[in-house]
Amino acid sequence: MQYRARYSDGTLRLMTNDAPDIPPGEIVGVTIERGRSEASHRHQFAWVHDAWLNLPEGLRDMPWAETAETLRKHALIATGFHTVQVIDCGANATARRVRDALLPACVAAHGYAVAQVRGPVVTVWTPESQSYRAMGGDRFKASKAAIMEWIAAQLGVTADELRRAAA
Repeated sequence: MQYRARYSDGTLRLMTNDAPDIPPGEIVGVTIERGRSEASHRHQFAWVHDAWLNLPEGLRDMPWAETAETLRKHALIATGFHTVQVIDCGANATARRVRDALLPACVAAHGYAVAQVRGPVVTVWTPESQSYRAMGGDRFKASKAAIMEWIAAQLGVTADELRRAAA
């Protein structure tokens, strides 16, 4: 389980009312991950929207290009910032039925998902959340850079050109 904490006056304090089940005196590992700025967060959503508005005509009808948000979430999946569910259904027909039931549920839960059937196996990819709570500063920075590269490639420009245009 992951918790957020605040360091103040030489003490690391959890920022939750639901205390983890840790016996007093137990030593636990802690990973320090810095937050991110509101400006960086807003900047990403602004340049994704601008990029979406400028998608080449041949890409505007792609399912992932329906909105700026589906573009961002597809880019997260394409660049490895996703979770994967793999289900062996035993038969292709069963796998197709499972996909048809599972995909809408995943879209409802995550706002976007990609599903594939190969033989008897269903694979569903859902994007990682980039919310402040779900993704710390370092991971957000890495995901932002990765999706910028991917989206820039879709536009036929470099990430630097996309970054300059969004500034």
